[in-house]
This record gives sequence, structure tokens and C-alpha cells, in this order.
Amino acid sequence: MAKTKPVKFKKPSPVRNKIMAKARALFGVKGYHNTTVKDIALAYGCEPANIYNFFPSKEEILFEILSQEMEAIVDAMRGIEADETTDPVLQLKTIFEAHGRVTLGKMRTSKVLFDASLRCLNKKHQRIIIEKRDEYDKLLRLVIKRGIDARVFETSDIKMASFAIASIIARARVWYKSGGSMSVNEIIETLFVFALKALGCRDEKYFQRL
Repeated sequence: MAKTKPVKFKKPSPVRNKIMAKARALFGVKGYHNTTVKDIALAYGCEPANIYNFFPSKEEILFEILSQEMEAIVDAMRGIEADETTDPVLQLKTIFEAHGRVTLGKMRTSKVLFDASLRCLNKKHQRIIIEKRDEYDKLLRLVIKRGIDARVFETSDIKMASFAIASIIARARVWYKSGGSMSVNEIIETLFVFALKALGCRDEKYFQRL
């Protein structure tokens, strides 16, 4: 199947970023469907018409929020494919850090928005987000396979392992609270150790590094 043609985004600007930040917060609290362009404008401090100077629709704002999130994750992982020398465990740690910091950082979307987001997008935008997710899955599975080939991991079901790893990182947004007992880095580290053990990593040297 041919890939969707890249969308030509408007150049990033402080105004667009602020609009997206306000919309992200409102979508998380009120839900996408219950948030209006007027709500976003009020949160920003402008007239609704001003929002349309930067985004043609509310759906476009949601798409750019989700696309920005996925791109930030995948972009930090892209060097993995051509890198056949770095230890697969370290490559897996790179994935955890890339995904975890977006999931729990400033770009974090709420559980409700995360779960329902694709259904709110038009078909073209859905395909673009799915392609980014497919790229993420491909790189994660490549790293798991490299670990198996190097006899560092013991798992036999690469696809299931990739689903489980992506899920434990993504679902951390459900229970994570800023200012809680664990920092973002500590949460990422803990989830990473769980994943190593689940993949069958038994070499103590990897756990001693942590």
C-alpha cells in the first residue's frame, strides 16, 4: 500500500504552539467533542476568528497535536534502523526514553483523548498517524529481534512483546501525576527494567548499569 503523501504544515510559530497547548489541555479536560473553537479562543485570549488564521478547523488542531506527539517519539528512534552495532538493550532504552518523555512530558495528552483520538480525525489524517505508529512498531520489533539474535532476550513472540512494551509506556499517562513520588526518569527506568525481565534478559550486567 502506498504511503500517504506528506502533509505540508504551516511553519511552527509561538502562536500556533500556544493554541495547540491550550487546545490540548481543553481536549483532555472536556473531551474533543465538547470543546469548541470558542473555548480554545477564550483560553488563548482572542476571538474565535483569530484561531482560523492559524488552523482551518478544530480537527486540524487535534491532528497536529497527535502528529507532533508521534513525530517527537519516532524522530528520536530513527537512527536505530541503520545502527547495527549498538547493544540492543541500549537501543531499547532509547525507545523507552523517547516514548516515555513524550508520554509523560509537556506534550502529554489525557487518557480520554489518547484513547479516542484517531476516531476524531478524518480518514487522511488517520492514515498519517497510523503510518507513524507503524514506523514506531517496526523499529521496536527490530530491536527486540536484534536482542533475540544476540541471545540477550529469550522471548519468542516479537509482535506480542512489542504490543506489551508500547502499552505499558503509553498507559503510564493514565496514572502518572506530576509531582508524585517518582520522577519521569524514575518511572521510565522502572518500566524499562520490567520490560527487560519480561523479555527474558538474565544478564546481570544490564541491571547493574541502572
